[in-house]
Amino acid sequence: MPLDDIYQLRERARVALRRSDLDDAAHALVAAARQTHISEHDYVGILRPLADVLVRRGDARSALTIEWYLGCAGKGGVRVRTLLPRVPAVDRGRTFAALGDKPRAARQMEDAGLVVAPAIYREEFGDWQGARSLWSRLTRVPFLAGAAGDKLGAGEAAYTLALVHFNVGRCAKQCGDAPQAREAFGTSVRLLEEAADQFESVGQRERAFDCFHVLVQIGRDSQRFEDVLEGFINCIRVLREDHLKYFALQYFEDAFLSAKEQKELSAAATLAREAADYARTIGLTSLSLHYTLVESDLWRGVARQHSGRGASPQVAESALLAAVLACGDLGQFSTVGHLYRELGRLDLEPARRAHYARASARYEAVKDEIVSEALVPSHVHQHYFPEVWHADLLEWEERGSASEASANVLLNHSLPEVIRRKAMLSRLTAFAVEARPDDSSPSTIDARVRLAEQLAQLQLYTVLSPLEKLFKGPEPAVKVAVLSAMQTLFVKRSYVTVRTGLRDSHHAVVEQAARAVECLHFPHAFDPLVRIVRESQEASVRASALQALARVDTMEAAEYMLGVLDYGAPADRTAAMSGLKGAHGSRFLELAQTSLPTSGTELQGALREVLRARGVAV
Repeated sequence: MPLDDIYQLRERARVALRRSDLDDAAHALVAAARQTHISEHDYVGILRPLADVLVRRGDARSALTIEWYLGCAGKGGVRVRTLLPRVPAVDRGRTFAALGDKPRAARQMEDAGLVVAPAIYREEFGDWQGARSLWSRLTRVPFLAGAAGDKLGAGEAAYTLALVHFNVGRCAKQCGDAPQAREAFGTSVRLLEEAADQFESVGQRERAFDCFHVLVQIGRDSQRFEDVLEGFINCIRVLREDHLKYFALQYFEDAFLSAKEQKELSAAATLAREAADYARTIGLTSLSLHYTLVESDLWRGVARQHSGRGASPQVAESALLAAVLACGDLGQFSTVGHLYRELGRLDLEPARRAHYARASARYEAVKDEIVSEALVPSHVHQHYFPEVWHADLLEWEERGSASEASANVLLNHSLPEVIRRKAMLSRLTAFAVEARPDDSSPSTIDARVRLAEQLAQLQLYTVLSPLEKLFKGPEPAVKVAVLSAMQTLFVKRSYVTVRTGLRDSHHAVVEQAARAVECLHFPHAFDPLVRIVRESQEASVRASALQALARVDTMEAAEYMLGVLDYGAPADRTAAMSGLKGAHGSRFLELAQTSLPTSGTELQGALREVLRARGVAV
């Protein structure tokens, strides 16, 4: 909408106010506020009169929402103080938190009947005893009720309860209560392992990843390196399976550094070896050389560590031999000679010492090859772990409330202004929707559709929960709007709702779910897309999944598509051909050219057709 139209809407609001038509004035100003692309000066010029109108209408929550965007301090502070007595305790708590008064924020959140939010606020201002009491209260909530027979539900319940126990352990540690901390951490580890098994059994590796991610932090807080190592190894496994190679390298680096910090040099050396092998498989040869050199140094450190402890010389011998292998891989033959001399000085049986002495003599005149190793890139260093033990419990406590999810975005000043504006508008819409949860009138259905569209514009992970809640309603129009929103959220969790939509009884919902499937293609989407192909009886749905798989540029996806062309049903082969002809990745082209000479006649024809369509001479 042009800027002139915004001025016209403001003028319409002024005219409406002169005749005391507050509803028309509010509608005009909200319509103007939907133009979220305009300058801050012009946008504030819309919001200030809108806040005035909302106050006069008696809509204190909406007026306070506007003030949150404008800023609770300064000139808006007087109005905010007058609004606070007229809004729910949860809004008062958020306001005090925005003003930096966390103790009052915590008390207000407790008055609202909440536990997670006030516990987090109490942690932030150092009241660990109060936070521990709140977290402990949650351990008595029947999380597992209703989850029997539902692996996903059981996994979510175990995961949520694990986070609660982890927070109890963190607070108990801060309070100096070592026995309770140990017990809480142990319970959390058990529940996380249970939850991870449940998630992986239903194909939700990203949720299992969250479990392993928390396991790392538990190990750090409880100083149990075996938990740290288990968490890292499984995080790396999930990331590698999802072809997130740079994230996998980040976790390799973090695991390696954690092992060194804990003086677990054998584990660090083993991790360095695995990182070298992985870097080599993804074409990062120089980085692979770096990790191999690091591995060699670490094995020498292991030998010195065990010798210093008075351990059996055979242990040091094994470590030095591992260093020999690492240096030999790199052509560091002079260093190999030095290592054999070290082996010859160990307190071993005479025959073995003599053997190592002879071996070292063979390398006396040999020089090390020049190794062009690469330092670890800056983007591979990752030392920030998102606090899912807070964020995921907040999501659980908010139970899919769009108004609360929007508030989280609106009050996050690190986000761009345009995102915060859209969050403010979605919160205003959410008030109308959440006030009438059982209303099925056309106007309320339209509001739910609009809310789904507004949440989609935020394009943040935090909107998934309210979108999932909207999808559970019976209205096809709302479900279609939610699925349209899901196709813009490129995370594996989106597929949970999309796959449910594919099984819906309403044709329009299934059609939109299929469109969403076709749009949701990204490297770690392979598993959910293959599941859709295997599960669906509808050729059109399988076609959408195959179209998306054709655009997933990984070797795993390329091999799967090659199998469809060779053995798939006629309709699936047609869909695969169409998708591959229009794709832009290189993995399938490389595989097709390699496979062409040894393929059967029919597959050869299909491959030649795809290659010609992609401009490759055959």
